[in-house]
Amino acid sequence: MRGAPNMPSQIRVTFRFKILLSVLIVVTTVVSLITFTMARMFHADKVAYVEDLVSLVSVHAASEANLRLSAYQDQLVTAGRVQDASNILGERRDEALWNLFTRTRGLVALRVFEDGKMVRLLLDSLATNAAGVSRASFLTTIARYTIPFDSIEVGTLYVRNSALSSLLPLSTIAVRIPRAAGRPPLMVVGTVDLNRSIALGRSSRAFDVFLVDVDGRIVSHGDARRTSSRERLAWLPPLGPGSLAMVKETERGGKPMISGIANVGIGGLRAGAEIPKSVAYFALRSLLINLIFLALGLLVAAAVVSLIWATQMTRSLSQLTHAAQAIGQGNFDVQVAVPSRDEMGQLAGSFNQMASELHGRDRALKEAQAQLIQSEKMAAFGQLGAGIAHEVKNPLAGIQGMIQLTSRSLSADSPLLETFAILEKETKRCRTIIDNLLKFARQENLEPEPIALEEVVADTKAILHHELSLHKITLETAIPKNLPLIRGSPNQIQQVLMNLILNAEQAMESRGHGTVEVKAAQRDDGFVDLSVQDDGPGIPRAVQARIFEPFFTTKPAGKGTGLGLAVTFGIMRDHGGAIHVQSEEGRGTKFILRFRMAGSHPATDAHPTKTPDPEAPTPGDERAA
Repeated sequence: MRGAPNMPSQIRVTFRFKILLSVLIVVTTVVSLITFTMARMFHADKVAYVEDLVSLVSVHAASEANLRLSAYQDQLVTAGRVQDASNILGERRDEALWNLFTRTRGLVALRVFEDGKMVRLLLDSLATNAAGVSRASFLTTIARYTIPFDSIEVGTLYVRNSALSSLLPLSTIAVRIPRAAGRPPLMVVGTVDLNRSIALGRSSRAFDVFLVDVDGRIVSHGDARRTSSRERLAWLPPLGPGSLAMVKETERGGKPMISGIANVGIGGLRAGAEIPKSVAYFALRSLLINLIFLALGLLVAAAVVSLIWATQMTRSLSQLTHAAQAIGQGNFDVQVAVPSRDEMGQLAGSFNQMASELHGRDRALKEAQAQLIQSEKMAAFGQLGAGIAHEVKNPLAGIQGMIQLTSRSLSADSPLLETFAILEKETKRCRTIIDNLLKFARQENLEPEPIALEEVVADTKAILHHELSLHKITLETAIPKNLPLIRGSPNQIQQVLMNLILNAEQAMESRGHGTVEVKAAQRDDGFVDLSVQDDGPGIPRAVQARIFEPFFTTKPAGKGTGLGLAVTFGIMRDHGGAIHVQSEEGRGTKFILRFRMAGSHPATDAHPTKTPDPEAPTPGDERAA
């Protein structure tokens, strides 16, 4: 044990080293695994993304080519119809054909054949001269390309590569025009520059987009040299009628490529797009470099942070040791200042919390004693209130009755009517204040007994009938005859109903009339609901959360004590029930009282049923209490 003082120093050094080594190993392993996993996942995802993008570009190119070639087919058919129309004069026919020819973009030459002989020729000399080709040379060159007129069917478009040079990467398109019986069909042949008319790949220069004919030769490409060389793609896969697109890995010039091909849907053409496969590795290479630098940075940061953390941790342990010794000596005011938020910080917080809780419990004990004294005062106040009720309430009732009788004996124009009305109002207010104070302070023992709600409601209606009629308030009741009994105190339930009905009366008093409905219904879960609903102004939503608090009131000063609903809440709680409020400004208020059934109505033979507890009295959308 004599060597114990030297152990903290030895343990502290060893502990720091272990922490540093452990953190470095963990960080290195985790970063390596993350780097390897992310690289593989990113590469696979990038390749799949590029393949999908190539397929999408090829499908888009096929759709664009289909629209343009369909337009060419319609233009050639129109030219054939104009040429064959017998009701058009020669000059008008020539003018119509020339307008059609000049308005068709990319069309360099238009020829019409009948029975193998050319009967019409239209030529864009500006295009041929710009390419350095004379008219005669151009016509001689395009005449070399044999067109299989007999194999072209009606309604189809014939498309083949017939390029002359890189300046004239042309293609030949042709259609068959049927004629009347006995007359040979017309063959309309167009020589067109598809590179000018179809903007393939201009939306994304990262892809090589092209069109190929049925022989696999490129008829349109962003690089006119590949069109003019009449390059043939041998790797083209066969596409079935239902195939939209296909993606495969190919090679061009020894470079791996990702290529996609899609059916154009006209002339047997196919649209393709290709991109170097190395594109998928560019982002991966950048990611790997960034991850390597990140790993090195994490290792350095981990070494520094772990060293600092180990030092702070051992220092915190020393502080906690001294604090524990102080607490063991009974000094609960000690506080440990550990700013870290890790386990050491939590441990230090536990020490501080322990001392604070001891102080808090002492303060809570004093508060409990003060509450006990207050409770005793309230009990004494209740006893005093019982005497006040006999000594004050009865005279006030007599005074109020005399005032009412005297008021009725006065004429309508008597100046004393207003004075007596004020006296009656203030007398009522005095009685209300005394009643509420007594109800809140009085501790009445609940002796539940089976009671019928229809009897309690009838008694309450009889008591309040005169009061409500004076303010033109109609009280309507709807209690089923065979409603099950409930367990409770008839006097307290009657007190609850009177509080709610009188609150409704006061809310509608300024309007001069109103209706209060009291209804009851049996629930399926073993409870009975008793509702009190009025058509008054309603309760604001912000106020609903506080209406059951003692001494909370929205009435003007001197017109309410804020104890009525607090007493109501306490009575419902003592009965094991619940109270809910549903209210909307301008549409009235509805209080729902939920009681546990005690048994069947005396008029039936049903036995009492075991019921679950009512829902907890917590504020919510319906403001349950």
